[in-house]
Amino acid sequence: MKRQRPLPPEIRDWVEIVVEDNAVDLLRYLERRVSQPEDAADLLGQVLLVLWEKGLRVPTTDEDARMWCFGIARNVLREHRRRATKTLDLATALRNHLRDAQLLATAADVAAETRMRAGDVRRALTLLDERAKELLILIYWDGFSIADAARLLSINESTARTRHVRALRRLEATLGSDEHQFAASKSTDMRNARSSVPRR
Repeated sequence: MKRQRPLPPEIRDWVEIVVEDNAVDLLRYLERRVSQPEDAADLLGQVLLVLWEKGLRVPTTDEDARMWCFGIARNVLREHRRRATKTLDLATALRNHLRDAQLLATAADVAAETRMRAGDVRRALTLLDERAKELLILIYWDGFSIADAARLLSINESTARTRHVRALRRLEATLGSDEHQFAASKSTDMRNARSSVPRR
């Protein structure tokens, strides 16, 4: 087995800063997408291992390094799902996850979900296609801008904006005519919910 060459001190210091700044958000990102908390911890370990192994390739600005970290997390999660769902129907697994697992891990997350009519929104999300659902979760739960969510999903920003509008319209239709006020307030409510999550 080939031994990895040690990182130069300045690169090692930068990787440590990147890990410290993003580890908590990466863990939350993973927790929201797996059914068992221990799976998220294991996946985070894999992400951090890749970060150290590829330390020389970590971007040198805070924002680019953060996006790079989440790109790795997305790849690690994709491989995890590929292994875990070989014999399961993906749609069923996602519905069960959204029904049985909390989308948000902290008390602030739970409070935010409650303000957003948690039950109705969660049920409506299960009826969206996977691309639309992932886009909304990235924007309103993980706190990414539409532009950054587009980068993570490897689509252009205009496509992401179109999908975003269509996804919100489908949510509105699913929630029913008695929720006519939801259309006017959903973006503000979701963004308020996101901003209520404590920052480091």
